[in-house]
Amino acid sequence: MINKPFKITLLTIASSIGFTACSLTPTQTVFPITQLEQVENIDALPDTKTNIATLSKYKDRCVIKFTGYLEGGESTETWDFRKDKLNRAFSETFHYTPNSPVNNTTQKPELDQNTRKVTIFDIQNTDVKSNFNKLKSHFNQSSLAQCH
Repeated sequence: MINKPFKITLLTIASSIGFTACSLTPTQTVFPITQLEQVENIDALPDTKTNIATLSKYKDRCVIKFTGYLEGGESTETWDFRKDKLNRAFSETFHYTPNSPVNNTTQKPELDQNTRKVTIFDIQNTDVKSNFNKLKSHFNQSSLAQCH
């Protein structure tokens, strides 16, 4: 049988190791996202019935999310940039679930996750750069200045 002082010592050592391990575990810092501006129903591609674009600032970059609502679904483009340099851009497109009721909160039908299509844009392409600059032109210069 193990004596009581040995059990206490063993428990103390095990606890110390556990506390040390927890205190040495790296923490992931989450930086806040600040929405700088939002615009609606702008003239942009793809041509949609309605759309919304938001300009948001992260710690070291900005992101424009442009969501166009189409007849049978929606497409969201994400444009990640710093200053005037476009870092990456892509789109995600979904069809609406057939015969789904309109969600009271979002005021749109449910998205069919099985129809997800992702397109990565070639950020060196002239047309892509032009589309990005046209999209940026819908935001106030004071908002865009915060992306520098």
